[in-house]
Amino acid sequence: MRITNPMVTRNYTKGLNENRGLLDRYSRQVYDGRRFYTMSEDPSSGVRAMQVRRNLLRIDAYLDNVSSAQSHLGAAESALMEVSDVNQSVGELFVSGINGDKGPAEREIVATQIEKLRDELLALGNTNFAGRYVFGGSNTVTQPFTLDPEGNLLYNNVDVRGINGNHELLNDAAYMDVGVGVTFNDTGDAQKVDPNTAHKYTLVGVDFFGTGNDNIYRVMNDMIDSLRAPVFDPEAAGEVLDRFRESAAGVNVELTKLGADSQYLEFTKDRLDTEKINLTSRQKDIEGIDADEAIMNFKMQEYVYNATLQMGQRLLQPTLFSFIN
Repeated sequence: MRITNPMVTRNYTKGLNENRGLLDRYSRQVYDGRRFYTMSEDPSSGVRAMQVRRNLLRIDAYLDNVSSAQSHLGAAESALMEVSDVNQSVGELFVSGINGDKGPAEREIVATQIEKLRDELLALGNTNFAGRYVFGGSNTVTQPFTLDPEGNLLYNNVDVRGINGNHELLNDAAYMDVGVGVTFNDTGDAQKVDPNTAHKYTLVGVDFFGTGNDNIYRVMNDMIDSLRAPVFDPEAAGEVLDRFRESAAGVNVELTKLGADSQYLEFTKDRLDTEKINLTSRQKDIEGIDADEAIMNFKMQEYVYNATLQMGQRLLQPTLFSFIN
């Protein structure tokens, strides 16, 4: 069989391209440390790598949820701390205003100061964080606390004085999956999240504003009316003060709950971070390549490729055009 020059050229070019392909492959391995790039190169390892990557994506989603929940809780905690400061200021002002040595003019000054703090309290109840109202429960797009024409406090358009017992607004909740295995409770007409398997990220404002006639906004109005009464009644003022202290205590309860939620989220974040580290290490074991081995393979293949180029100079015969030139 006669071996022609085109056959030699074709086989040489094929081998050169194969060597060039291997050189590119080893170069990529040195650069990014990966052992394979397609499922066909190592099907068994590829399947395991896909499972690890799915788990990593899942954990990243959980971590994103946790981070969002922590930011939301942080905004809520800051707002409630300010509410607590407002309540303390109102209590101190009222106590000073009902002292027996205060006259009508002085009580009017105190009443005006409490009015301003009452309005500040309402603004804090409508705290907005990242475009969402923090204390509106599942309602995050409109102000949860508003006033009707008579000045009565409304929560999500419902008079706070009528919210009590098992009112649906008190049970308003939405949950976020943070990777503890969400399950659902069959309640007959709907499926609801088991609260033990997810994080409740909604906050119901009336939990700290109070409900019924003893909601803190209404009590502050009673304090103002007491100070502005034509005939000041110290005994009635003392009763209002007791109601206020009882209502204001709800803020401290909610702050304690928020602190517990924050600790839970921090624990969950630590757990997810640890799991992510373990999965990343597992991914490296499956997909990664030893750096020393990768460099050695690259250098060897570089030598082979250069040798192939040198061999081509001797193997391929000069063409007629070469002689003409």
